[in-house]
Amino acid sequence: MKTLRMTCMLLITAVLLLGCATTRTIKNASLPGNETEKEMLIEPFESVGVSQTGAMKRGDITVIQGVFPDILFGEYYPGRIRWNAWIVSEEDGREFFGQSIFSGIDYSGHFLETIIIDGKVTRAKVIILSTLANYVYDLAGNEISIDRKKFLLNEDDYRQKIVLKKGTPIGDMKKASGFHEMLKQWNRYQTPNGILLSPLGEEEIKLIAGINPQYSFSEKLVGSGRFSISMDPIATAVGIGIDIFRASNGSVPSTGWDYNSQLPSRRNMALIIQYVSKMKQGLIDNINNVNMMKLVTEKR
Repeated sequence: MKTLRMTCMLLITAVLLLGCATTRTIKNASLPGNETEKEMLIEPFESVGVSQTGAMKRGDITVIQGVFPDILFGEYYPGRIRWNAWIVSEEDGREFFGQSIFSGIDYSGHFLETIIIDGKVTRAKVIILSTLANYVYDLAGNEISIDRKKFLLNEDDYRQKIVLKKGTPIGDMKKASGFHEMLKQWNRYQTPNGILLSPLGEEEIKLIAGINPQYSFSEKLVGSGRFSISMDPIATAVGIGIDIFRASNGSVPSTGWDYNSQLPSRRNMALIIQYVSKMKQGLIDNINNVNMMKLVTEKR
């Protein structure tokens, strides 16, 4: 069973979205420590990795797992691993920033996400944001429609009310261990918004930036134990996605990266279907292999 879980994690594919998002800085939010400003919306280049926050540097984070919403595959493309999350304390309404990392497929057939939260948080609720915060999601993968303007501006505490009413209690979710140590093995890139930790190597970053310059942040590698794609389960799956992308011979133009953008061709849609099908089929193959080995063992 342990082998099956590890093999399933190796099936993770990460994908990039196309285009550009307007950032929305949340100022003077009741965020922990001295970090009083957070970009709620994600830039294209940030989607290939995890932003290294002050809390992350201190090891002051909470890491949990949830169900990745199937509908978010509409914002899914070769290279992307991240969406943003938002958390509100049930005790005092404090807000916390989080990052959701696409994390493969589980035995149940559900896709998983790992949520990294700034701060040690227990009694709070969490939601995941679509790229432009047109929709939010609980950790069961359910989509919730929101008033985007009220949510971003937090009119009449609308944002806190939505998260506390529709979000998932953090205490109900499985804690993910070892993720902080895995991040230490990822490559460190200097970006306009600070350090970005990514499993992608320089070659992969340049490949992606060559398709859409909006993904480029000068490819400045500032530190790493490796100078190519890392070899942990998430990174290995990223490589699978990059290989599929290369096999398309670069014939995938980019025109947008969120729900409001249009796919330039059915070819793009076909590649996304291929990614999802590859992970689903990999899970089925592994379950069949495990069952076959059990049957052989029983016959002996």
